Amino acid sequence: MTIDPVVYGNVMLTAIAVLLLLLLFAVLMLSNQMRNFIEKTSKETSKTKEKKATTLNFKKIQQENISDSADTSTERSEDNRKKDSNPSLIYTSDSIQENLLLLFRHYSLKSFTMATSDGLVISSTEDKSTAEADAANYSYMYQKDSQPESDKIRLIGIPYKGKTVVGIIKSDSDLSKTDLLLIEKDIRFILGKNM
Repeated sequence: MTIDPVVYGNVMLTAIAVLLLLLLFAVLMLSNQMRNFIEKTSKETSKTKEKKATTLNFKKIQQENISDSADTSTERSEDNRKKDSNPSLIYTSDSIQENLLLLFRHYSLKSFTMATSDGLVISSTEDKSTAEADAANYSYMYQKDSQPESDKIRLIGIPYKGKTVVGIIKSDSDLSKTDLLLIEKDIRFILGKNM
């Protein structure tokens, strides 16, 4: 049995067409994967830049607060009292770091670290090594139901999803019980909004 050359030619052309379609499909899939990779990379790059900018803002505000601390009184402005009653007026960002920066600024704190009860840093205005040391030491102290000797460092526990988040608050001035309650209320709001 011999194959008619016309039929053979048609079979070969059909096979080539199928291979070209498969190759085109593979190129389209590869192009789509590359586009997704580029978008993901650019998002990660922008998040990294945002995190660096937030860290720089923390440091800048810490310096501003240190230089302004001699001029500020412990009495809060009327505008701050109004905002105290409604945290959603203050903490508008979708970023936990930015909202902690706002908390830090709103209460004129020296630093603020949020940690798990077993001593891991969630977020902090301190540098990494200080934040890690504070989280480990003060979380342990909080578990032992004690407070630091200094009145300028306060520990508060915020129940969150069956666990306790420990807030380590450092201030240049003594914090009143009212301030601590307001800070706790704000942290609850931030956790609910950002985690």
